[in-house]
Amino acid sequence: MLQRKLIQDISVIDITGDIDFREMIRIKDVIGSLIEKDRLKVVLNLKAVDHINYLSIGVLVERLRILRNLNGDLKLAGMSPYLRDIFRVVGMDQFFEDYTSLEDAIESFDEDWEGDGTYH
Repeated sequence: MLQRKLIQDISVIDITGDIDFREMIRIKDVIGSLIEKDRLKVVLNLKAVDHINYLSIGVLVERLRILRNLNGDLKLAGMSPYLRDIFRVVGMDQFFEDYTSLEDAIESFDEDWEGDGTYH
């Protein structure tokens, strides 16, 4: 289940339950609609996710690359050690910034902000 909310200028997608390939396509589509609306700062809140299909994580990497090419970012928040292990085992942990809490992920966008209007 997906729920979207806006905190400051950051789009937060709260995800609940298991993420299978079908759910990952929904997440991809939601991120795509955010990109179309020029909402380029996105956090996936994975606190209530029990399992993720490791084959579908590549879909997130594709969205991450698009966002970063547009000076945005996709960050992950609230992953359990189990989910973190799945990302690590498939080598996807190197692509994503992972934060213990949603608040930390949101605050990290302020740290990335540069005075010239770009993110680093």
